[in-house]
Amino acid sequence: MPTLISRPGTVPALVQAATIREYPLTRHAEGDMLMRPVVDQQGRVWFGVMASNLIAMFDPQSARWHTVAPPRGRGGLMGMAVAQDGTLWFAEQYANYIGHYEPRTGRFRLYPLPTVTAPDPAHKGKELTLPVAPNELLLDRQGQVWFTEMNADALGRLNPATGELRQYPLASHHTVQQLNPYGLASDAYGHLWFTESSQNRIGYLDPRTGQIATFVTPDAGAMPMEIAVDQQGQVWVTTFAHNLLLRFNPLNHQFTRYYAPTPDGSSGGLYGLSLEDGSVWVTVAAANAIARLVPEQQRFLYYLVPTTSSFPFGVSAISQRQVWFTEAGANQLGLLTLP
Repeated sequence: MPTLISRPGTVPALVQAATIREYPLTRHAEGDMLMRPVVDQQGRVWFGVMASNLIAMFDPQSARWHTVAPPRGRGGLMGMAVAQDGTLWFAEQYANYIGHYEPRTGRFRLYPLPTVTAPDPAHKGKELTLPVAPNELLLDRQGQVWFTEMNADALGRLNPATGELRQYPLASHHTVQQLNPYGLASDAYGHLWFTESSQNRIGYLDPRTGQIATFVTPDAGAMPMEIAVDQQGQVWVTTFAHNLLLRFNPLNHQFTRYYAPTPDGSSGGLYGLSLEDGSVWVTVAAANAIARLVPEQQRFLYYLVPTTSSFPFGVSAISQRQVWFTEAGANQLGLLTLP
């Protein structure tokens, strides 16, 4: 198999064989942007379709698509999570709400979010009213819905039982659009880990005490994106600017870098991130590949997407051998299966 290397000192990636099936979205618009996929208890794959303002579901058993438009949507469908009862929670970034969808009944319930104000760069002395812009979303063990607020520089928490909303500012003083909190994950202690994409930091919130700690990533301008915590408590982070995957050890506060090579040295960024049974999967847009890290070798194994310029985006590993991914540039869903 060929190798790929683009950066001095980077261990070459190995291109590996795999079966990749692609499923074109049957109803779409040009430049739809398929977002991060989640898989429910029945094996169905869900994701947001931004330009068409749709929630899409693909059923692998029947190979059929189903789409539904959430009420009052504005094409900002971002993070999604499947609850234990099979219902779907999602963040609508532009319409500024958290949504709850029941596939069995087709019912939606919306939880509107507050707005923030910021100086209007086009009109001196005036202010803009902005959505808090929920992005990534997760459910904790108590069924609370947590989400990042990109415009408000905060984490939000929704109690579905009462409808109560609470915000946790990530700065000591009120800021707007300075931190851009993006990804979100939880660890075994109930800490909420997040990325601050414009400040090149990661951090965590302890909901029990309100304590917040942040850590600067080693590469300036890396733009940390997705974040996940493995079973050993190690924190993994993709970056959008330097083809860089990071591992952070919370015990000694040390970062380990893993550079993902590209054929021509371009940096299209790493975005999607999924951990499954010890495997670390990412999407590498500039290489048009789904990649799996071999940490002990500092090496990535690449599985090339058949459609050129597909822009692999979100990824969800359901086992060590099967990985679902979205193709934001090709309006397709992909399934990678290892031999």
